[in-house]
This record gives sequence, C-alpha cells and structure tokens, in this order.
Amino acid sequence: MFLGIDPGIRKLWYGVIDGDGQVVTSGILLSDEKSPTRNDQFARMVEIYQFFDQLIMDYPIQAVGIEKLFFTTRNQSNAEFVYGVRGIVGMMFRSHTIPLHERTPQEIKKYITGNGNASKELMLAVIKKMFGLTDKQLKRHDAADALGIALMVKNKLEQEKKMKTK
Repeated sequence: MFLGIDPGIRKLWYGVIDGDGQVVTSGILLSDEKSPTRNDQFARMVEIYQFFDQLIMDYPIQAVGIEKLFFTTRNQSNAEFVYGVRGIVGMMFRSHTIPLHERTPQEIKKYITGNGNASKELMLAVIKKMFGLTDKQLKRHDAADALGIALMVKNKLEQEKKMKTK
C-alpha cells in the first residue's frame, strides 16, 4: 500500500491506495480553521505521530509520498510547524524502513494532469475520475492531492522496479 500526505498547519490530508490503485482510506487529520498556538502545535505533533504510528500498524505501507513545500518569510511560523510535521513523518517512516518520497506541487500536478500549473479544480476533477470517486466521496483538493501523491509514488516505484528487471 502507498500513502500520500498533503501537510498543512490547519489541515493534514492523507490517502492510502493499494497495489491495484484503489483507495483504501483517506481523510483529514487536522481540521481546525484557525492557526494553532505554539503549545497547540506541539500537541498536534504528538497527535500526528500517534495517528501515523497506528496507520503503519493497520496497513502494510510500502512507500510514502509527501508534498514538498515552499514558504516565504511572511509565513515563517507556519513553515516552522509544517517542517516540524515533515520531520516527524520522515523520522517515523524511515525508522520503519518505509521509503519517503518528496514531490513538489508542480511535479504532482504535471504527473496527474499533464500540466504543472494545473488548477486545484482540475486536479480534483482528474483524481475523482482516476479513482472513480463521487463529489460526496472527494470534496476537497487537498484530499485529491494526497491521493495523487500516493498514486504517483506507487506508479514511479513500479516503473523503477520494471526497469531493474529488464
């Protein structure tokens, strides 16, 4: 199984797909509409660690894809939190010898839609179609991004495996 993560300060989306490219589970881990305080950030990091630790126990995750982020100096506090989350996730999966792959939003969009500058709406529409999901099943572009990252990692690893066997 393959896990995709779209990290954020208020929302952290995840998606797990199986070897056949079918959605196993997806959802949101953080859902506050307001930015967390410094103390809240540390509590959230513990929550994130516990969630993904349980996910590893529940599903045989083969590889993880996480969105690589870019921040400007205006949102430094947000960047610190998200990079802390990325550190936790990276350490956790690597300690379980699960490979972690970083992809930029442009790489993911290009892989899924063929256009690195695709709109969030296009990404959502293409992911819905690829996985056969309804509007009710997949409402948010962040969730689509997480599933797109998982699919990209799955397909890229399968391509690499085929190349090695040739």
